[in-house]
Amino acid sequence: MTGNGRRVLRGCAATVLVGVIGAGAAACGDDSADSASGSRTGLTAALATAPEADAGAVLTYTDVTATRRLVKQDKKLYGGLTAYGIPEVQQAQYEKLPLKETHGFDENDVNTSLQIGSDRWRLTGRFDVDAVTGGMKKLGYTEGTTDGGALLKNPNGGQVAVSASVRSLSMSPDAPPPVLAAPKASVADDSAYQAVARCIGDGTYYATFYGKGSKSQTPDVTLYAIGATAEADGTSRERLCALTVSPEGAKRTADKLRAVTASGKRFEGATVDAGSGGTPVVTMEWANNPQALPGNQNRTMQLPQLLMSGR
Repeated sequence: MTGNGRRVLRGCAATVLVGVIGAGAAACGDDSADSASGSRTGLTAALATAPEADAGAVLTYTDVTATRRLVKQDKKLYGGLTAYGIPEVQQAQYEKLPLKETHGFDENDVNTSLQIGSDRWRLTGRFDVDAVTGGMKKLGYTEGTTDGGALLKNPNGGQVAVSASVRSLSMSPDAPPPVLAAPKASVADDSAYQAVARCIGDGTYYATFYGKGSKSQTPDVTLYAIGATAEADGTSRERLCALTVSPEGAKRTADKLRAVTASGKRFEGATVDAGSGGTPVVTMEWANNPQALPGNQNRTMQLPQLLMSGR
């Protein structure tokens, strides 16, 4: 709490997505999780930092470096991503406070963001541990230690762990922040995640995986994600990739998606492919524009709703 009794949300701001990488993106080279994942880069490296126990959670990846560059190129198209997957940035923008002074870091220090569910984030980049620790202590956090770095605890709930290359956050009073080092078993080792991640591509600057085996989604789909990629000219395209349980399930899924690509619909002109094989990956791809902004599906949920159970 602050001196006036207000709960310290800075560093604990909620995002709209409940659970939610342009050209030339690269993973943080000195992040222990990335080095532990061998040749994994970009999206795949980020997924390798999420424990396998979180396979059913909504996971949202942001290549912060690439997204900052895209926002500078075209704020009208990419402006909805200006929080860069960093909850503290979103709150600082709202409160008009200098994040570097209050928290000891800002978006320029961050390379990638992975949000796990609705209340945990793992950032990679370059962090001044003393500056981050000092900022959080001023906000009422108490200092401790954790493997590989410092641990800051809010007595009213919420924890921050930080090392020179990772900063992680949990808003929950019951869950610790994501680990600083990569877990031995991660969602990147899951065959469903591997199939969908290959379809989305490591070059994505923004991608959301909507949870493996979610009870809220159609039984035809095991896992699906939506990811955006940018071309050298600044244009962006998004792709939905859905791993289905059978060719029949793939056809039903593709038919639902094609229903929103007709003339006059928001996704007019989008392409849908029912895939092939015993468990096809259905794809839908469209160009971003003012009516279909990058990452907008985490707000409108138009396409995810088509894949919900009972639809």
